[in-house]
Amino acid sequence: MSAGLKLSAPPQRVLLCRTDRLGDVVLALPCAALLRRLFPACHISFLVQEYTAPIVELYPVVDRVIAIQLEAGWRGILQKIEGGNFDAAILLYPDRQVTKAVKASGVPMRTGIAYRWHSWQYTYRHREHRKHNLKHEAEYNLSLTYAAFFSSGDWSDSLRKEELYPLKLEIPVQVESEVDARVADINAEGSRVFALHPGGGGSAHRWPLEYFCRAAQELVKDSNVKLIVTGSAVEKNLCSAVASAGGSQAHNLCGRLSLQGLAELYRRCDLLLTNSTGPLHLAVMMGTKVLGLFPRDHAMSPLRWGPYGLQDQVLMPPEGGTMQDLTVETVTGRIKDLCERP
Repeated sequence: MSAGLKLSAPPQRVLLCRTDRLGDVVLALPCAALLRRLFPACHISFLVQEYTAPIVELYPVVDRVIAIQLEAGWRGILQKIEGGNFDAAILLYPDRQVTKAVKASGVPMRTGIAYRWHSWQYTYRHREHRKHNLKHEAEYNLSLTYAAFFSSGDWSDSLRKEELYPLKLEIPVQVESEVDARVADINAEGSRVFALHPGGGGSAHRWPLEYFCRAAQELVKDSNVKLIVTGSAVEKNLCSAVASAGGSQAHNLCGRLSLQGLAELYRRCDLLLTNSTGPLHLAVMMGTKVLGLFPRDHAMSPLRWGPYGLQDQVLMPPEGGTMQDLTVETVTGRIKDLCERP
């Protein structure tokens, strides 16, 4: 264990909280691995929104997943966590309602960032601005988690960066069967399978739909390539357009898989092409190559939001350009280059 422990004894029960979007949750999961490395006997709970809970449930390092609806307000969240007898809570995302519920539950040690008006409710207020985008979001999360317990040292003293991803997950048999049923006629011997996810949660500018369609047309010129188009049910029009462009070599699985099934699907693919969105990090979590398309915008920087440790799997427009300036030829060329690598 690292020197400089702030507590009189190692914590017995810790609550990690990350209650925003899918990609954010995936980028927070290494914090559980860090806690397990620092405190092997500690019971680790993870508080997330209901829709992201199935992904955390795949990670055996987490002992308990607590799923909430933010619409329930702080009292509803309190009902979910009271009685947990937590020694410490780490709020990786400083949601006001979650903060109030954690304090009301009586957790003695509460950690969060120092720069929100409700930060007075934390017993340790971490002073590190994320808005400057000086490092990756996963590392911001790890820094906060480590600093909650230690006054000296760094998280990387206990967990090597190379260990963060892919995660060692336990995929249920029923999830494997779910995906088997969808891809039985896709994974032909000798074929390459590329997933295309043209949508996104709206947190970053997207590559134009027309470009995704043209990329699909270009990729299927290789008869050994199969395409799988993924997206949520509300993205069906986007996905239908891309799948149509890919012709008989494209398969549209938009809205047809559970979240766990989507993760397992990506594990079976050779590469995922997508915007800056949650599925990008889902694929990295599963150990699949990605090509993430990012805008020239400091707030959406791939240094912070890109695939962790894989900056060569990112493309951006030319300096001063927009996503329309990132050409199809550049993207498909990079895909081919990545697939030639071991």
